[in-house]
Order: sequence, then C-alpha cells, then structure tokens
Amino acid sequence: MATQSNISLVNTLTIDQRVEFLAYAKDCASRHSTALSNFHSLLRYRDRAYQRQLNTTAEHIKAVRSNMAGDARKVQDITVPIVMPQIESATAYQAGVYLTSTPIFGVVATPQNQDAALQFETALGDQSIRYGWPRELLKVFRDGFKYNFGAAVCRWKKIPLKQVVTDTSVSSAGLARLKDYSYGGNCIDRIDPYNCFLDMSVAPANLHTEGEFFGYNTLMSRIQLKRLLQVLDPQKTTGAKDAFQSQFAGATQDAGDGMAYHVPEINQYLNLSGTSYGTSDWGAWMGLSGSASRTNAAGGINYKDNYVVSHFYCRALPSDFGGRGNIPKLYYGIIVNWQHVIYTEEVINASDMLPAFIMQPAEDGLGYQTQSMLDNALPFQDMSSALWNISLESKRRLVFDRLIYNPRLIDKKDIDPASSVSRIPLRNASIGKDDNALARAVYQIPYRDDNSAGNLQMSEMISAMADSATGQNKVDRGQFQKGNKTKTEFTETMANSNSRQQLAALAIEYQFMTPLKETIKANTLQNQ
Repeated sequence: MATQSNISLVNTLTIDQRVEFLAYAKDCASRHSTALSNFHSLLRYRDRAYQRQLNTTAEHIKAVRSNMAGDARKVQDITVPIVMPQIESATAYQAGVYLTSTPIFGVVATPQNQDAALQFETALGDQSIRYGWPRELLKVFRDGFKYNFGAAVCRWKKIPLKQVVTDTSVSSAGLARLKDYSYGGNCIDRIDPYNCFLDMSVAPANLHTEGEFFGYNTLMSRIQLKRLLQVLDPQKTTGAKDAFQSQFAGATQDAGDGMAYHVPEINQYLNLSGTSYGTSDWGAWMGLSGSASRTNAAGGINYKDNYVVSHFYCRALPSDFGGRGNIPKLYYGIIVNWQHVIYTEEVINASDMLPAFIMQPAEDGLGYQTQSMLDNALPFQDMSSALWNISLESKRRLVFDRLIYNPRLIDKKDIDPASSVSRIPLRNASIGKDDNALARAVYQIPYRDDNSAGNLQMSEMISAMADSATGQNKVDRGQFQKGNKTKTEFTETMANSNSRQQLAALAIEYQFMTPLKETIKANTLQNQ
C-alpha cells in the first residue's frame, strides 16, 4: 500500500515541459535516420524472400497473370521453399519450449509460501489470457528468426470491462445487469520493426538496461484514440482536442523517417501504395454533408479519419525538459501526429529498465550486423531456385520450341501461338514449281535436354546444405528421413540435431525472457 501511495503522488510534466519533451522525442526519432532507413530496406528484402516475392521479372509476372486468368499452360518461375519452412520450424520449437504450459510463466516458491505463489500464478494466467501473451510472443519469435530482431513492450495496461451481476434494486430485483469495472494487468505487445525507432548505439539485446530511448508508431482511428483517452489518467492527460484536430503525420513505404507510419510493400499482388490514411475532415471522409456545422455544435472538434499515435520511452534528466535535477529518470509519453503530447508520466518500477525488450536468437557481438536464420538460408534458396528454373526453361523450350523460318514465306504471328491444332498459310511460294519451298520456309532446331536431371539432383544437395547451415533436418519439419537407424540411434541423432535450437533457446531465455519476467513480476507486485 505504501508503494501504491507513493506512485500516485508522482507529478506529470507541465505544459511547457511537454513542449521540450516533444522536441526531445523528435530528436530521438531522427537521430539514427540513415541507419534506420538501411534497416527498413533490409527488413523489406527479408520479408519478400520469406514470402517468395523477390521475382518481379516481366516474364514471371506475365506467366502469373496468365495462370490467374485460367491459362495453365504458361510455366511460372519457381522459388524453392527453403527459408519459410526453416523459420517456421524454429518458431514452432521455441513455442514448444516457452508457450505450451498454462500459465506460460510459472511461479516457484518455498512450501510455506505456496498459497501466495498460487495466487500470483493465477493472476499471471488471467493476464496472459486477457492480453493474449502467446499470440504476441509467437510473432516476436518469428521476427527474431526472420530479422534477428524481435521487439516487445511490456506495460501495465488498464482496460474498461463489463461484468454481469445480479440487480438488487426494488424494481428489478433478481435480474441480471451490467456493471462497469476497470481491469489492469501486464500487457505484452509485439512491436512492428518497420514502425519503431530506438537507440542504435547499444546492442539490441541490451536496450532495456543500457539504451536511452525506444519508441514506436501506431495507426489509430478516431474511435480507437477516443478509447485510449478513456483509460488514461486524466490528471496526466492534456490537449486532447488539439490532438484530434492535428494534421496527419503521414504514411509512407520507403522513407527512413522515424516520425511517419510505414506500410511496407511486400506482396506484389496487393498494392497498398494508393491507400489514403489522412483527411482534413472526418465527416467529409465518411461522406456526411454539413459535417463541419455538426462538429462545431458537438464541441468544435474537426476529427480526422486516422492518427499516428507514438509511444515513447526514454531515460532523461529532468533538466532536459526544464525541470530540476540531473539524475536520469524514466519517462513515458504518448504523442499524436508528432504535434501534441497528450500524456506523460515518470515511470517508477523496481527493475529500473526500459519496458522494451529485443530478442536476438543469434547473438555474436556484432549487434545489428549479425545475420538472421533467414539470411543464412537465403543463398541456398536462390541457388536451388536457379537450378530448378534452368530446368523449367528447358521444358518451356519443349513446348515453345526454337524455329528458323523465312519471313517471306511464313508470317510470325501464324507460328507464335502454341496450339496443337493450327492452320499456317504459306505465302509467296509456288509448291507446284518448287517442291522444296516448305522445307526452306521453316526449320526446327532439334530439342535436347541433357542436364535437367543433374540440375535437379544438385538442387536437392543444395537444400541439404541449407539444413546444415541452419542446424535442422527433414524430421524437424515432419518429413521422412531415410536411414536404418534403431530407435536409440534415432533419438540420439535428433537430440544432436536439436542442439542448435537449444542454443537459441538459451540465448532467448537470458537476453529476453528473464528481463521480461522480472518486469512482469515487478509490475504485478507494484500495481496488483
């Protein structure tokens, strides 16, 4: 109770200090703009490789469009699926290690404290269900193996809920009624790597202990922003009206600016570049006539359709914002469209860590330069795909064979269509006078396919190299593995094959899970 009382007396920043806080946040968002732009470019490249969307050649796109139109005779280029199965198998392994128990984080205590431990574990289990911890952590694991960068934020979050209770009033005694209440608990959010900015001068896995700042941008509608304001402490919230009327901060695909919402273009069959996120008048966006007069009558708020809402955590000195003191403290603020700070607070927690955690399954001391599992497997996917497409090109030649023809005797448009039934006119020739006219008109180059079998065999060998590079085998992905091993030999082989994944699990445990659990414990003891 004493801790709760002390926390409630913490003052928020004044209006003038919030102006300085906003300037500081903007400086942090643009501090590593060049590195952030390169990081985003690498993220897009990895995602396109994961979804097998790197091939944008005209021939491939033409074949895809023909197939989508129903013409199955056109042969697409193939991308051998090596990267995606490797990553999904690694994600499934870590999910089995961390996310299959109930609750996913157990509580251990001495015998005399078993009752308290059971209560604590029950509270954590309820929070994990309410806020969907396994779902968010699954996405973090997948990010970790795709990018070697999986970000998550753990914060104490309050949400309004309704509870069905028995009505005790005289008029409706015994009937059910809804009772409003507030639920608070640890919320784990996976952070989109495209929409976060952080102190890149420290190792990613050390951000929570040594980093200076971490922030991330989200896209919210006016209703979502209204609901967010409902659960914030009103004593620390200001400028809501100005925030609702502020100009949209912008959505982009390729810029490295930390103050814009990024929508990466990954799937070439789904173009989102023309999507409009910000309008000057919400009523006009909804197609309502006379919306300006209605908004004025309702309080004079000219809503927009969407807002860039930024969450910003930092270690800073009170003097940085015009206050007194030069001892570093933790601050948290919510910024709308990078123009108005609607919420600020000094964060007091027992762990004294930034509530942002970065997962790096492969940590070798090189920080952001360390290659991910995707990077290790991608060269083998490209090489194996190249060998397959060489063989497919040979099959295309079998269908669309190479010819030598005389354009004076045969029109090109008559021989281009690949049809089993066709009528090809022979022009400007007299068959009666010259029996060899047809032989001179066209000549089919003999078809030979000598190397396809060798290419496909080499492709299989390269796929096996990818397994060696990532430390997996076919059995890890549920496939049959040839061999005459006994049950004991098979168990020993699988135990050895899991050693690389166990190594990643150890790294995840001590760089990510342990500080995350410490934060969850501290937040629960402090607020529950």
